[in-house]
Amino acid sequence: MDAARGRIRAALIGEQPMFFQPLAHWLSRERGIEASYVGGRESCAVAQCLAFAPDVAVVDQQSGNGSLAVMIARLRAGLPKTTILLLADTSAPETTAAAADAGCDGMITKDASAESLAAALLSARTGIASHSPHEPGEGATTGRSLRLTTREREVLDLLASGTSTAAIGQRLRIARNTARAHVQRVIEKLGAHSKLEAVAVARRTGIINS
Repeated sequence: MDAARGRIRAALIGEQPMFFQPLAHWLSRERGIEASYVGGRESCAVAQCLAFAPDVAVVDQQSGNGSLAVMIARLRAGLPKTTILLLADTSAPETTAAAADAGCDGMITKDASAESLAAALLSARTGIASHSPHEPGEGATTGRSLRLTTREREVLDLLASGTSTAAIGQRLRIARNTARAHVQRVIEKLGAHSKLEAVAVARRTGIINS
């Protein structure tokens, strides 16, 4: 973040200037985000993004000329502290998995509103919320939710239903110490300090809806 001005720098990477340029202008004017559109072929786009050094990079799923994973790997290597969000066509499970495998920190779908994208950008560095609390189902996925394993999601769902650590072990047929370890990892990955706070964060960010 630009400490001098207190503004987040965001790069919008894609091959549709008619979509991204007005969006970058809106983010800068209406939400105080220093947004810049980055287009062109992969090598050119990556070079522009490295020069801009954004806090958050939003990469269109259609970027990279079929080598999206390569583009993200180059961004990750050159900008290790930058949060990378995938702008995906859909929120299908395979897309979420592909985003995580490619090294993205989070994902937001193209049918999400501009407000949802702004919220994702403003919170990406802390991982608290990737969409507006007034739009709980609009297609944004936090970086932290991407990093939860299938087992940890099961543990989180049980925590949300009020299940104790001991009971989680029994329900999942795992040792109590193993259940405790899973619970602790869920708490850490959600940036919480307790089970109750972890559940609250998960509900606030839309990771769970119950």
